[in-house]
Order: sequence, then structure tokens, then C-alpha cells
Amino acid sequence: MSWLSKLFGRKNLEQKASIVILGASGAGKTTLVRYLETGQTVESDPRTTLGIDIRQNPINIGGWSLSAIDVGGQELYRESLWGLGVSQADAVIYVIDGLVKPSVDNAIFEISKFSYDYMLSIVDQKTPILMLINKQDLTEQEPLNTQKAIELYDITNLVGRSFNILPTSAKYGVGVETAILWLIEKIQEKKL
Repeated sequence: MSWLSKLFGRKNLEQKASIVILGASGAGKTTLVRYLETGQTVESDPRTTLGIDIRQNPINIGGWSLSAIDVGGQELYRESLWGLGVSQADAVIYVIDGLVKPSVDNAIFEISKFSYDYMLSIVDQKTPILMLINKQDLTEQEPLNTQKAIELYDITNLVGRSFNILPTSAKYGVGVETAILWLIEKIQEKKL
């Protein structure tokens, strides 16, 4: 039983949805999935996802059974598999590495920004998007805050989209509960 199932108690799992987790390579997508599955701190960094990983065990959250699709962030997978993952999903979680900034490494930031823009171009207007600014636990490296991420990723005009941006630490689960609760609410609204 996942940690969120325990939080809400086991309900009749009649409602099912799938979520696709996207982002540039190394952003923390697989760490997020592992945390959602176990509710435990992710002690070791998981290996980079190569291709697409459709998780075998659903994440049970408050009456919902969520199937997670974790897609690699490398250019090859972005161009060949992101569209497939998005077409299967009821919602998208887009993870950015909060440590990647133009002032630190502009080339890596540009890849992250391009990946975000590409994701927006392939996701249907009606599909909820949750953007997570990951690695907030690494405070000594001054990860992006929400306002700075909005500015850098030019997140100003998403009229008509269900969209939220939240700071998180996938490794420790900080902010993950709030984020997932928002996403479930938006999936429910979409399915009505």
C-alpha cells in the first residue's frame, strides 16, 4: 500500500488514471516515481531511465489507482517516446532540476527549457500539467524558487490550461503530497 493510500485510507479503487512523468535527463523523474510508490526517502540515486518505464504497480491514492509512465529525458526519447507517453496519459508531471540555471550552465538550462517548450506543444489543452521544481533539499546550492522558474521558463500565458508549478524534493517527498493532491483534483475535474 502506498504512503498516500495510508493517508487517505483504502477506498473503493474504481477510478483509474495514468500520469506521464517528463523532464530533461537528471531532473529527478524516476526518484519522484520511487517516492510515490513507497513514501520513503530515496536513499540512492536511481539509474537514468532509458526509453519508457511503465510501472507495474499502480500508485493508490484516495480512491484513485494511478499508473505511472516514466519517460527518459534524453533527446532521442523526447523525440520518439514523449508523444506516445502523453497520448496515454490523463495528466502530465513535468519535473525540472531546480539546480539548472542559465548562470550555472547555460547549455544544460537551454536543453531543459527546450524540453519544457516541447512538452507544452504536444500536450492537449485539456490535460492537466503539474510542473515540479525539484531538488529543493539542496538549499546550499540555492535551487530555483517558484517566481524565478516562472520567469526563466516564461510561464506567463497558459490561459485555458490546468497548470500548477510547485517546489519539491522528490528524494525526501517535500511538497509531493500537495502536488499530487492538486493533480488528482484536476484529473477528477477532467473526467467529470
